[in-house]
Amino acid sequence: MFAAVVAAGVVSVAQPCCPVYTLDQLVRMNREQLETLYRSAEMGQTPYGVTNGRAIRNPGSRLTVPSSRVIHVLWQGKVFKDDGMMVNRVLGLRAVHARVYVGESWLDGRPSVIMDYAGASRLFPDVRDEVREVSPGVWLGVMYTRKPGGPEQTMFFALAARR
Repeated sequence: MFAAVVAAGVVSVAQPCCPVYTLDQLVRMNREQLETLYRSAEMGQTPYGVTNGRAIRNPGSRLTVPSSRVIHVLWQGKVFKDDGMMVNRVLGLRAVHARVYVGESWLDGRPSVIMDYAGASRLFPDVRDEVREVSPGVWLGVMYTRKPGGPEQTMFFALAARR
């Protein structure tokens, strides 16, 4: 990702091609910034293994960061398994399963990693998440609830591979 250039005995390191985002940076973005970032991102790699997560409710409001911290006590992230399933980490336990597959984003119709709770979770059968990798090992997600008139965006969330 970094390139070293040697010229006249001086080594310079080129900056990476793309911005690197952290969960804390994503939580501090407003709705327009998050949506623009999501739309501009490619699907990237499907998350695998344990990820840390942050909920992003009401992006850009003065309550976004504090509510993300409170929600983090309850929801810590997701665990992606190699059998096409994912399970949420809730209160330190693994609960609330979803099927994982590549599909069309409900936001813009482009490819995304989909986590569909229908048929996998009795608690949240009307929920569908989708993510795209916005930095290596960092995913921005959108959570939807199925409604009679069509899907409704519930909130954004962010995931980071546990290192």
